[in-house]
Amino acid sequence: MKDKINPRLEEGDRIVIIMMPGETDISYGDRGTVSKVNHASSFIQYFVDWDKGSRLALIEDLGDESITGDRWMKEDVFDILMKLKQRKNLGESEEEKMKKFMSNIEVFRTFDRAFLFSFLGKLRESGITNMLGAAPYLYLGSDRIASVHKYDENKDEEAFDELVEMADEAKDKMIQGAVKVLEKEGKEITVESVSRVIKRYSSKVLDMWMTTYH
Repeated sequence: MKDKINPRLEEGDRIVIIMMPGETDISYGDRGTVSKVNHASSFIQYFVDWDKGSRLALIEDLGDESITGDRWMKEDVFDILMKLKQRKNLGESEEEKMKKFMSNIEVFRTFDRAFLFSFLGKLRESGITNMLGAAPYLYLGSDRIASVHKYDENKDEEAFDELVEMADEAKDKMIQGAVKVLEKEGKEITVESVSRVIKRYSSKVLDMWMTTYH
């Protein structure tokens, strides 16, 4: 999935937005056409004619990946993935879901699944993001989540306040789990290595939560 998110774009490309933090005019699933590409020293700006009439541009950060940045996919890739997901959900029995869950249990023994699953449930309840793009919220922390979604008009205020209170603990638990993974693998524990493990396992935790509750 990672290589399908934020592909390099050209004029005329059709895209689908996955996440655009802080914007209410554009939301998950909205489609548009790239009208112009502007290359700068540290970022690329994509001007988009959105089907719903907006002209909001996308930013691709050329430095370290921003966990609060824009997320998009090419339209044809998005449609294929949605068809595969629908076909999978239709053909997967509860027994098959349980088998998948049990086969992945060992991977998450080093993470506090109970708390992280509770956090993801509260995230869904808050309504601030589509859950397909929820993995980064596991390690954003309270300050970042509060600032990015402070002015979201459609969020559930009570659930959002509870989510913010949980966010720092969720981040700490992801860090603790990442350290344990590195220790088990006999790898050096650095800020960079912990960050890489957190990003890798946040997607796995989300996948397991979705398998369990959907």
